Amino acid sequence: MQRNSKAKNILAVLVIVFLVGQLFFVPKTYVNSRIVTALQAPFIFIRSILARENITHQLVGLQLENQDLRAQIEILRNRPAVIKDGGITMILAKVYSNYPVNNANKILVHAGTDSGLEIGAVATTGEGIFLGEVVEVFDKISVVRTIFDPDWELPVKIGASRVDALLVSGILPKLTLISKNKTVSVGAPIYLADKNYPYGLTIGTVSEVVASENERFDSALLSTPYEKSGLDAIYIRLSN
Repeated sequence: MQRNSKAKNILAVLVIVFLVGQLFFVPKTYVNSRIVTALQAPFIFIRSILARENITHQLVGLQLENQDLRAQIEILRNRPAVIKDGGITMILAKVYSNYPVNNANKILVHAGTDSGLEIGAVATTGEGIFLGEVVEVFDKISVVRTIFDPDWELPVKIGASRVDALLVSGILPKLTLISKNKTVSVGAPIYLADKNYPYGLTIGTVSEVVASENERFDSALLSTPYEKSGLDAIYIRLSN
């Protein structure tokens, strides 16, 4: 009986110790943890703000670097490019805008003596269509006279039968002095036949044949495969 009584007393003491520990030690540890967390919160908040500001500065820096790289790429992309096709060397030059004035009589291009351009150099479009010639040259820019510039006459040939005609330039270029004895069809290609330019360059096609009262000659209108106001870049042949 005494042994059982002692065992019960020991068990009761252990239970009391456990309960006291739960009441005093565990809550104290919990409270201490909350206090430490509360004290650390402002520092954590400040660190997070600083981290965000640092990330923001880094993002801004990356955006500026990206814009700078894009600008450099555009500069390189717009530089005159040298293109070789067989024995012909050409410069691909960007065309300056003349907006809002829709005037394609003369155009300004981003290429000059630095790229080897000379007065009289032949200018063509991307389709290899004769556009005009260089009439003024500076270090980095040049002026190109086009077939839309008035008072320019060029001998040409029309179609497979090579019918002779005279191209009169202007806002609406036209073909004149077409012999009535010759047959010219709509859609026939028009070839440059002036001795001052490479023979056989295409200028455009016949869009309409106009019968005249003249006993000897008819005339015709021509169309080009490009929009004169939509030229973004042209090819200029260099002297070999």
